Amino acid sequence: MMKSHTLSCLTLIAGLSLLAPAQAAGESGWQQKLKSLFANDKQEEKLLPPEKAFQLQAKTSGPATIHATLTPAPGYYLYRERIQFDLEDKSNGAIQDVRLPKGEMKDDRTFGKMEVYRQSVTATIDLKPTAAGNELALKASYQGCHEQSGVCYPPQVATVHLIMP
Repeated sequence: MMKSHTLSCLTLIAGLSLLAPAQAAGESGWQQKLKSLFANDKQEEKLLPPEKAFQLQAKTSGPATIHATLTPAPGYYLYRERIQFDLEDKSNGAIQDVRLPKGEMKDDRTFGKMEVYRQSVTATIDLKPTAAGNELALKASYQGCHEQSGVCYPPQVATVHLIMP
């Protein structure tokens, strides 16, 4: 056990000594060389920013219904139980009910068995009747992950402004 630990330390020291010339060029060069020593190009995949990984669109359907669609980019998914909707200004209206379709079950690395959406999902949001012409700010909160890497984004919030018919 001791020989293995000593050998590992010597290997690390030898690897770091190869980086010494890069230190003179600045810390970023040193960090890049260190990263290249341990990088696994097959696992390293550039993650999308959250606003591109998960997109929100909404439209009205009559005076008291909104259809909000969340779309994960290919290779991403959304957690069903982490999708919520609210109105920013409750004086213009109130949400009565939100209906989401059934998702698919996934044994998630981070949260265990979870219901997820890998494709676009549309929520039907029923409102208490509101006056025509009212502007509503629909706030959606949601959370999702990148399938391949298992990286989960922190909860996201997006707002869409709608004029009620």
